[in-house]
Amino acid sequence: MLPEAYLYPPFMHIGCSLRDQLAASKKLQKEDGLWGTVLDFPDSYGEVSATSGIAAAMVMQGNPLHGKYVQKALTGILNNIADNGRVLNVSGGTAVMNDIQGYLDIDRKWAQGWGQGLALAFLSSVIEVINFNEANSDRNVNVK
Repeated sequence: MLPEAYLYPPFMHIGCSLRDQLAASKKLQKEDGLWGTVLDFPDSYGEVSATSGIAAAMVMQGNPLHGKYVQKALTGILNNIADNGRVLNVSGGTAVMNDIQGYLDIDRKWAQGWGQGLALAFLSSVIEVINFNEANSDRNVNVK
């Protein structure tokens, strides 16, 4: 958001960290398109708010190499939205747990505001890119 932020060293560090985290996260995505509540634990359940946040960051970064992961996340997230609009499989608040099992035992049955908000942020970013691409299709602009 800063003008010429690329000249501001702390911003450069944050931007590089985000790129590194997104690149590392890609290989941890589950087959159903979600990321687990514990990213590097294969038996971890797919968590929709984390997936929404990761995928929204991928969309906003605009890296075309993220496209297939964003598409998988979109499918996974849409499969976890109930007919009444409630976003499912959002874990309750996560404090620092003593072990992995502590994270796996966190309740997912209640609607959580952050899950609803992150899903909306992701879905609106996808719509924004689609609208941008449609508006600029005659200029050969492609943003993913």
